[in-house]
Amino acid sequence: MKKPLLALPANRVRRGYLGGRELDRLQREAAPRDGDRPEDWIASTVEARNPGLAEIPGEGLAFVYDGNNAKRIVKELFAAAPDYYLGNAHHQALGTELGFLAKLLDSSIRLHIQAHPTAAFAQQHLSSRWGKLETYVVLSIRPECAGYILLGFQRPPKPEEWERIVLEQDMQAMHACFDRVPVKPGEVWLVPGGLPHAIGEGVLMLEVMEPSDLVVRCEFEREGIVVPPPARFMGRDPRFAMKIFDYTPLTVDAVRKRCQIAPRATKRGSGFASSEELIGPQQTSCFTIARFTAKQRAELASSGKVGVGIVAAGRGTVSAEDVKLPLEPGAKFLLAAGFERAVFEPANGESLAILLCEPGIPKG
Repeated sequence: MKKPLLALPANRVRRGYLGGRELDRLQREAAPRDGDRPEDWIASTVEARNPGLAEIPGEGLAFVYDGNNAKRIVKELFAAAPDYYLGNAHHQALGTELGFLAKLLDSSIRLHIQAHPTAAFAQQHLSSRWGKLETYVVLSIRPECAGYILLGFQRPPKPEEWERIVLEQDMQAMHACFDRVPVKPGEVWLVPGGLPHAIGEGVLMLEVMEPSDLVVRCEFEREGIVVPPPARFMGRDPRFAMKIFDYTPLTVDAVRKRCQIAPRATKRGSGFASSEELIGPQQTSCFTIARFTAKQRAELASSGKVGVGIVAAGRGTVSAEDVKLPLEPGAKFLLAAGFERAVFEPANGESLAILLCEPGIPKG
């Protein structure tokens, strides 16, 4: 089964917070509601870890349907034809892993305050090639919510005081360290390793990150959702876990200056009304994110890398060779590295906005 273009069905994953109503809407569920599967992992070759929950074998691994309507795991497709799907350079550098994790995330509550190690810290101390740098592309905010994130310490404690705050769950002292950082649809944010952060309630976003699940969770309970002990400190002792934090004081303005990314116009493709780089080599060597807007027929040539596409707005079609797929908001697709060109055609009067994620070749 070698196809240049594959539709990616919903791949909902359990997490330690509630949400998913807007994902249900995108997936045309009859009764959209919030629940324990607030994320959709796109083309994922990463298995989800949910300490404290019943194990679901292979949870998080994305799949496609073949011509007989049977499920095929994307990771297995990559392993069967790595040069075709991933490209030879990628295969030589990263094997058959995608090299990043992309997900649609829809929160109905503010997420637990947490932080992730940098790649350098993970390589030195955690025997992991990857840390967990994250990026956010904000898609929408629920009407009843004020869009915001928590990011970085606005009033940082000393490391020993932060350890006390976390272990004693001193919520008043913890929350006093942060101010809300307002976010709006269309904005792009970078969350470097080490910065404490939390996504606010009501935010629907594309989140793309380094493919690890290394996390230190600072709040052990949020709105009845309890983080079990094995999921709090990466399986290490608390004092060690406190070493991953960046205690630099950052005002909200400083956070915006450091972490909000301005899209950069590019000339990739033909016929697009706009072509933008949202995340590029200046931010990370792990992956790129581009945004293409088509108001008429437009073409995109292969970069020689696998591409993961998400429809941010509009309806239409995408085709590559003899494969043609319908597109609508929330639709997801995989472009094999071996495709030559993809053709995007918006429906009459529609403006089709596509987010395209591709791997980089990480250093080290």
